[in-house]
Amino acid sequence: MHTPGITLLELDSVDSTNTFAKNRFDDLADGTLVCADMQTAGHGRLGRPWLSPAGTNIYASFVIKRFSNPFYATGTVSLAALKLLQENHPAGDFFIKWPNDLYVGYRKIAGILSETVSGRDGIRGVIAGIGININLEPAELDKIDQPAASLKSLSGQTFDVKKLKNTLLKHLAEYYEWYQTDPDTMIAKWKSYNRIVGREVTLTDSAGKEHRVRVREIAQDGGLVTEENGAEYHFSCGDVTLRREDWLN
Repeated sequence: MHTPGITLLELDSVDSTNTFAKNRFDDLADGTLVCADMQTAGHGRLGRPWLSPAGTNIYASFVIKRFSNPFYATGTVSLAALKLLQENHPAGDFFIKWPNDLYVGYRKIAGILSETVSGRDGIRGVIAGIGININLEPAELDKIDQPAASLKSLSGQTFDVKKLKNTLLKHLAEYYEWYQTDPDTMIAKWKSYNRIVGREVTLTDSAGKEHRVRVREIAQDGGLVTEENGAEYHFSCGDVTLRREDWLN
């Protein structure tokens, strides 16, 4: 299957790249990467705000019309973002935290927010939002409500955000095509970068209840298989919290 041309649409300022892309889904070509220099109302999962100062980070949304499952969209985009981070700071031990974040140690450096677009005939595609901390300073990272990192805080270097956007575009094209030709292998690679398997973590379920669980595995459908008090549980959605002490154990 031939991957469509991947194009970059750059905006100076927008409320949210995901909102922009969803509202213009019919007009945007499959494979469009909508990027903004800044967001005035950037958000992540569960409505959490995403710090979006001008010219500092990557704020983008990838328009996917070839498949409709947000899990596969998240996997595709996560691997592209992970490759970008690895190339620009090889010393960083980056990994994916189920279901949609990229971490280095116990600090979050990027997040993915995949949202379906529906019509009369059902789901028509997915908008996969991508936020990557590039040049945030330590003082700005301290404003975030959880431990966070940026490429600059890790390396001490300032990066060309424009150049990184173009690199991300290239990697998105690569993984979008890979998923369409060999989805099982690509998802297996995504699962291999999830470091929470075998660890005890705090999981908040869809009802907001916290569970202290040991992660057994990630199922093929993207769900999390866990053990709590000797019983096995399967979570199709939720949020995992990595504490510093969990990571050091």
